[in-house]
Amino acid sequence: MKEWIAILRISLQFFTILPLAKTVQWTEKRTARSLFVLPWLGILLGLMFYSFLQLLHYSPITAIVSSILVLLLPLVLTGGLHLDGWMDVSDAYFSHQSKEKKLQILSDPHVGSFAILSLIVLLLLRFSAIYELASLSSLSVWACITVFTLPRIGAAFLVMRDKPAKDTGLAAYFQKGVTKRSIYAFIVMSLFLVAIFAVFIDNKFIIFFFAVFLWLWIRFYRSQFGGVTGDVIGATIEGGETFLWIILWLSHVFATA
Repeated sequence: MKEWIAILRISLQFFTILPLAKTVQWTEKRTARSLFVLPWLGILLGLMFYSFLQLLHYSPITAIVSSILVLLLPLVLTGGLHLDGWMDVSDAYFSHQSKEKKLQILSDPHVGSFAILSLIVLLLLRFSAIYELASLSSLSVWACITVFTLPRIGAAFLVMRDKPAKDTGLAAYFQKGVTKRSIYAFIVMSLFLVAIFAVFIDNKFIIFFFAVFLWLWIRFYRSQFGGVTGDVIGATIEGGETFLWIILWLSHVFATA
Protein backbone atom coordinates (compact mmCIF):
# COMPACT_ATOMS: atom_id res chain seq x y z
CA MET A 1 0.00 0.00 0.00
CA LYS A 2 2.80 2.42 0.89
CA GLU A 3 4.44 1.69 -2.45
CA TRP A 4 1.30 2.56 -4.41
CA ILE A 5 0.80 5.71 -2.35
CA ALA A 6 4.31 6.75 -3.37
CA ILE A 7 3.45 5.93 -7.01
CA LEU A 8 0.25 7.96 -6.75
CA ARG A 9 2.19 10.92 -5.38
CA ILE A 10 4.68 10.66 -8.24
CA SER A 11 1.84 10.61 -10.77
CA LEU A 12 0.15 13.64 -9.26
CA GLN A 13 3.48 15.45 -9.06
CA PHE A 14 4.29 14.82 -12.73
CA PHE A 15 0.90 14.94 -14.45
CA THR A 16 -0.72 17.75 -12.42
CA ILE A 17 0.32 20.97 -10.68
CA LEU A 18 0.10 19.32 -7.24
CA PRO A 19 3.57 19.18 -5.60
CA LEU A 20 3.06 15.92 -3.70
CA ALA A 21 6.20 13.91 -4.42
CA LYS A 22 9.09 16.19 -3.50
CA THR A 23 10.13 13.79 -0.73
CA VAL A 24 9.49 10.57 -2.71
CA GLN A 25 12.33 8.68 -4.39
CA TRP A 26 11.75 8.40 -8.16
CA THR A 27 12.87 4.91 -9.11
CA GLU A 28 12.50 3.36 -12.56
CA LYS A 29 9.92 0.90 -11.25
CA ARG A 30 7.81 3.58 -9.58
CA THR A 31 8.00 5.88 -12.58
CA ALA A 32 6.84 3.11 -14.93
CA ARG A 33 3.98 2.15 -12.62
CA SER A 34 2.83 5.76 -12.45
CA LEU A 35 1.47 5.20 -15.97
CA PHE A 36 -1.20 2.99 -14.38
CA VAL A 37 -2.51 6.07 -12.58
CA LEU A 38 -2.81 8.19 -15.75
CA PRO A 39 -6.22 6.78 -16.86
CA TRP A 40 -7.59 7.26 -13.35
CA LEU A 41 -6.45 10.88 -13.45
CA GLY A 42 -8.50 11.13 -16.63
CA ILE A 43 -11.55 9.86 -14.73
CA LEU A 44 -10.90 12.41 -11.98
CA LEU A 45 -10.53 15.24 -14.51
CA GLY A 46 -13.76 14.16 -16.22
CA LEU A 47 -15.65 14.22 -12.93
CA MET A 48 -14.23 17.62 -12.02
CA PHE A 49 -15.03 18.98 -15.50
CA TYR A 50 -18.64 17.80 -15.32
CA SER A 51 -19.12 19.02 -11.74
CA PHE A 52 -17.71 22.44 -12.57
CA LEU A 53 -19.92 22.66 -15.66
CA GLN A 54 -23.02 21.84 -13.63
CA LEU A 55 -22.06 24.41 -11.01
CA LEU A 56 -21.68 27.09 -13.68
CA HIS A 57 -24.99 26.05 -15.23
CA TYR A 58 -26.82 27.23 -12.11
CA SER A 59 -24.89 30.50 -11.97
CA PRO A 60 -25.66 33.77 -13.80
CA ILE A 61 -22.57 33.30 -15.98
CA THR A 62 -23.30 33.11 -19.72
CA ALA A 63 -22.81 29.91 -21.70
CA ILE A 64 -19.81 31.33 -23.55
CA VAL A 65 -17.96 32.29 -20.37
CA SER A 66 -18.88 28.95 -18.76
CA SER A 67 -17.47 27.07 -21.73
CA ILE A 68 -14.24 29.06 -21.56
CA LEU A 69 -13.87 28.37 -17.84
CA VAL A 70 -14.45 24.62 -18.12
CA LEU A 71 -12.09 24.57 -21.11
CA LEU A 72 -9.38 26.13 -18.97
CA LEU A 73 -9.97 23.93 -15.91
CA PRO A 74 -8.06 20.79 -17.05
CA LEU A 75 -5.35 22.94 -18.64
CA VAL A 76 -4.76 24.68 -15.33
CA LEU A 77 -4.84 21.44 -13.31
CA THR A 78 -2.29 19.78 -15.61
CA GLY A 79 -0.14 22.91 -15.82
CA GLY A 80 -0.34 22.88 -19.62
CA LEU A 81 2.00 19.88 -19.62
CA HIS A 82 0.44 18.13 -22.59
CA LEU A 83 -0.16 21.33 -24.59
CA ASP A 84 3.59 21.79 -24.73
CA GLY A 85 3.84 18.43 -26.50
CA TRP A 86 1.14 19.41 -29.00
CA MET A 87 2.96 22.63 -29.82
CA ASP A 88 6.36 20.99 -30.20
CA VAL A 89 4.98 18.26 -32.46
CA SER A 90 3.29 20.92 -34.61
CA ASP A 91 6.52 22.89 -34.93
CA ALA A 92 8.46 19.78 -35.88
CA TYR A 93 5.90 18.51 -38.40
CA PHE A 94 5.39 21.80 -40.22
CA SER A 95 9.13 22.36 -40.50
CA HIS A 96 9.16 19.71 -43.28
CA GLN A 97 12.67 18.70 -42.28
CA SER A 98 14.30 15.28 -41.92
CA LYS A 99 13.49 13.00 -38.99
CA GLU A 100 16.74 13.92 -37.29
CA LYS A 101 16.01 17.64 -37.60
CA LYS A 102 12.43 17.14 -36.40
CA LEU A 103 13.70 15.37 -33.28
CA GLN A 104 15.98 18.34 -32.63
CA ILE A 105 13.02 20.69 -32.96
CA LEU A 106 11.08 18.59 -30.43
CA SER A 107 13.90 19.17 -27.95
CA ASP A 108 14.13 22.89 -28.69
CA PRO A 109 12.62 24.95 -25.82
CA HIS A 110 11.75 27.81 -28.18
CA VAL A 111 8.21 28.14 -29.56
CA GLY A 112 7.68 28.72 -33.26
CA SER A 113 4.83 30.34 -35.17
CA PHE A 114 3.37 26.98 -36.22
CA ALA A 115 3.12 25.96 -32.56
CA ILE A 116 1.11 29.09 -31.75
CA LEU A 117 -1.19 28.65 -34.74
CA SER A 118 -1.81 24.97 -34.02
CA LEU A 119 -2.57 25.78 -30.37
CA ILE A 120 -5.13 28.39 -31.40
CA VAL A 121 -6.81 25.97 -33.82
CA LEU A 122 -6.85 23.19 -31.21
CA LEU A 123 -8.44 25.35 -28.50
CA LEU A 124 -10.95 26.94 -30.87
CA LEU A 125 -12.15 23.56 -32.08
CA ARG A 126 -12.39 22.26 -28.52
CA PHE A 127 -14.18 25.38 -27.32
CA SER A 128 -16.69 25.21 -30.19
CA ALA A 129 -17.57 21.60 -29.41
CA ILE A 130 -17.85 22.17 -25.65
CA TYR A 131 -19.90 25.33 -26.11
CA GLU A 132 -22.37 23.66 -28.46
CA LEU A 133 -22.74 20.57 -26.29
CA ALA A 134 -23.06 22.57 -23.07
CA SER A 135 -25.62 24.95 -24.62
CA LEU A 136 -27.76 22.00 -25.68
CA SER A 137 -27.29 20.20 -22.33
CA SER A 138 -25.89 17.23 -24.25
CA LEU A 139 -22.99 16.40 -21.95
CA SER A 140 -23.38 13.50 -19.55
CA VAL A 141 -20.93 12.67 -16.80
CA TRP A 142 -19.93 9.48 -18.63
CA ALA A 143 -19.21 11.40 -21.83
CA CYS A 144 -16.90 13.75 -19.92
CA ILE A 145 -15.13 10.87 -18.19
CA THR A 146 -14.64 9.02 -21.48
CA VAL A 147 -13.25 12.07 -23.27
CA PHE A 148 -10.57 12.59 -20.62
CA THR A 149 -9.76 8.93 -20.00
CA LEU A 150 -9.49 7.27 -23.43
CA PRO A 151 -6.63 9.52 -24.64
CA ARG A 152 -4.73 8.86 -21.41
CA ILE A 153 -5.20 5.11 -21.79
CA GLY A 154 -3.85 5.37 -25.33
CA ALA A 155 -0.96 7.62 -24.31
CA ALA A 156 0.13 5.40 -21.42
CA PHE A 157 -0.03 2.30 -23.63
CA LEU A 158 2.13 3.97 -26.29
CA VAL A 159 4.76 4.85 -23.70
CA MET A 160 4.80 1.27 -22.40
CA ARG A 161 4.69 -0.53 -25.73
CA ASP A 162 6.05 1.56 -28.61
CA LYS A 163 9.68 2.13 -29.52
CA PRO A 164 11.14 5.45 -28.31
CA ALA A 165 12.33 7.75 -31.08
CA LYS A 166 15.51 8.45 -29.12
CA ASP A 167 17.43 6.92 -26.24
CA THR A 168 16.96 9.99 -24.05
CA GLY A 169 13.82 11.92 -23.14
CA LEU A 170 10.66 11.28 -21.16
CA ALA A 171 9.37 8.35 -23.22
CA ALA A 172 12.62 6.44 -22.86
CA TYR A 173 12.82 7.36 -19.16
CA PHE A 174 9.31 6.09 -18.37
CA GLN A 175 9.88 2.93 -20.39
CA LYS A 176 12.96 1.81 -18.44
CA GLY A 177 10.95 0.22 -15.65
CA VAL A 178 8.26 -1.31 -17.88
CA THR A 179 8.01 -5.12 -17.96
CA LYS A 180 5.89 -7.52 -20.01
CA ARG A 181 3.90 -8.29 -16.89
CA SER A 182 3.12 -4.62 -16.34
CA ILE A 183 2.04 -4.23 -19.97
CA TYR A 184 -0.40 -7.15 -19.67
CA ALA A 185 -1.72 -5.80 -16.37
CA PHE A 186 -2.25 -2.39 -17.95
CA ILE A 187 -4.11 -3.91 -20.90
CA VAL A 188 -6.45 -5.80 -18.55
CA MET A 189 -7.11 -2.65 -16.53
CA SER A 190 -7.73 -0.62 -19.68
CA LEU A 191 -10.14 -3.18 -21.15
CA PHE A 192 -12.03 -3.14 -17.86
CA LEU A 193 -12.39 0.65 -17.97
CA VAL A 194 -13.37 0.68 -21.66
CA ALA A 195 -16.00 -2.01 -21.00
CA ILE A 196 -17.52 0.17 -18.28
CA PHE A 197 -17.58 3.16 -20.63
CA ALA A 198 -19.22 1.06 -23.34
CA VAL A 199 -22.01 0.11 -20.94
CA PHE A 200 -22.81 3.56 -19.58
CA ILE A 201 -21.97 6.07 -22.31
CA ASP A 202 -24.75 6.92 -24.76
CA ASN A 203 -22.49 7.53 -27.78
CA LYS A 204 -20.78 4.15 -27.70
CA PHE A 205 -19.30 4.56 -31.18
CA ILE A 206 -16.80 7.17 -29.94
CA ILE A 207 -14.75 4.26 -28.57
CA PHE A 208 -14.46 2.88 -32.10
CA PHE A 209 -13.62 6.31 -33.52
CA PHE A 210 -10.92 6.82 -30.92
CA ALA A 211 -9.39 3.43 -31.81
CA VAL A 212 -9.25 4.57 -35.46
CA PHE A 213 -7.77 7.90 -34.39
CA LEU A 214 -5.08 6.17 -32.33
CA TRP A 215 -4.17 3.82 -35.19
CA LEU A 216 -3.82 6.72 -37.63
CA TRP A 217 -1.90 8.75 -35.05
CA ILE A 218 0.61 5.92 -34.51
CA ARG A 219 1.22 5.67 -38.25
CA PHE A 220 1.68 9.44 -38.41
CA TYR A 221 4.22 9.94 -35.63
CA ARG A 222 6.21 6.84 -36.58
CA SER A 223 6.61 8.16 -40.11
CA GLN A 224 7.53 11.64 -38.86
CA PHE A 225 9.74 10.89 -35.84
CA GLY A 226 10.54 7.18 -35.98
CA GLY A 227 8.95 6.41 -32.62
CA VAL A 228 7.31 7.78 -29.52
CA THR A 229 8.58 10.77 -27.51
CA GLY A 230 7.33 12.72 -24.51
CA ASP A 231 6.01 15.42 -26.82
CA VAL A 232 4.16 12.82 -28.89
CA ILE A 233 2.49 11.57 -25.71
CA GLY A 234 1.36 15.09 -24.81
CA ALA A 235 0.02 15.58 -28.32
CA THR A 236 -1.79 12.23 -28.10
CA ILE A 237 -3.68 13.41 -25.03
CA GLU A 238 -4.50 16.93 -26.28
CA GLY A 239 -5.31 15.83 -29.82
CA GLY A 240 -7.32 12.85 -28.57
CA GLU A 241 -9.44 14.95 -26.23
CA THR A 242 -10.20 17.51 -28.93
CA PHE A 243 -11.01 14.77 -31.43
CA LEU A 244 -13.48 13.15 -29.03
CA TRP A 245 -15.15 16.48 -28.22
CA ILE A 246 -15.66 17.05 -31.95
CA ILE A 247 -17.01 13.52 -32.44
CA LEU A 248 -19.53 14.04 -29.62
CA TRP A 249 -20.55 17.37 -31.14
CA LEU A 250 -20.96 16.00 -34.67
CA SER A 251 -22.87 12.97 -33.44
CA HIS A 252 -25.37 15.27 -31.74
CA VAL A 253 -25.67 17.39 -34.89
CA PHE A 254 -26.42 14.38 -37.08
CA ALA A 255 -28.76 12.88 -34.48
CA THR A 256 -30.90 16.02 -34.43
CA ALA A 257 -30.72 16.76 -38.16
